[in-house]
Amino acid sequence: MTRSGSKARSFGVLVGALALLLGGCADEGPYSQDLASELMSPFCPGRTVASCPSPQAAELIQWIQVQEAAGASKEEVVDMLIERFGEEIQGAPPAEGITLWAYVFPVAGFLGGGGLVAIVLRRIVGRRDDAQDDAQEDDEDPSAPSLSGTPQAPGTRDAAEEDELARLVDEELSNRR
Repeated sequence: MTRSGSKARSFGVLVGALALLLGGCADEGPYSQDLASELMSPFCPGRTVASCPSPQAAELIQWIQVQEAAGASKEEVVDMLIERFGEEIQGAPPAEGITLWAYVFPVAGFLGGGGLVAIVLRRIVGRRDDAQDDAQEDDEDPSAPSLSGTPQAPGTRDAAEEDELARLVDEELSNRR
C-alpha cells in the first residue's frame, strides 16, 4: 500500500473513532433546550416552556440552564420543577399506578379493534369468494335457468330485457330535454 493510502486509512480510523466517541456522548450533552421543549409551561396553558412568550418562561429556561451548568442531571431538574409546579408540568401522566391505564387503553383498543376488523374482513372476503365460486359453477352450465326462468348463455340478456333498457334510456333522455 502506498504511503498516502495508509494516511487516508489512518485518517478514516481517526474520524470513525471520533464519531463513535461523539455519538456515545450525545445523551450526555446539553439538555436545557430539550427540556424546555418537553415541559409544559406553568405560565402559558397548553404551551411548552420553549414556546411560551412570557418573561417568566424565559426566566425558567435560564434557571434550567444554570442548573445544567451547575452539574445537575436532567432528572434532578425535572424533579425540582415537579416539586415547584406540580405533575402538570410534565404534560403526560407518569406511566405508573392508575395513570398507567392512560398508556394501556389506547394500545389495547388499537390491537382489539384491528383484530375485530381483520375477523370481519376475513368473513366478508370469504363470503365473496364463496359467491364467486358459486357463480362460476352456474356459468359452467349454460342450460341452467336464469332468474327470468329461461335458459341463457353467460353474459347475455334476453330481448325483453334489452327492449326495457332501451325504453328506459329513451324516456330518461326525453325528460332531460
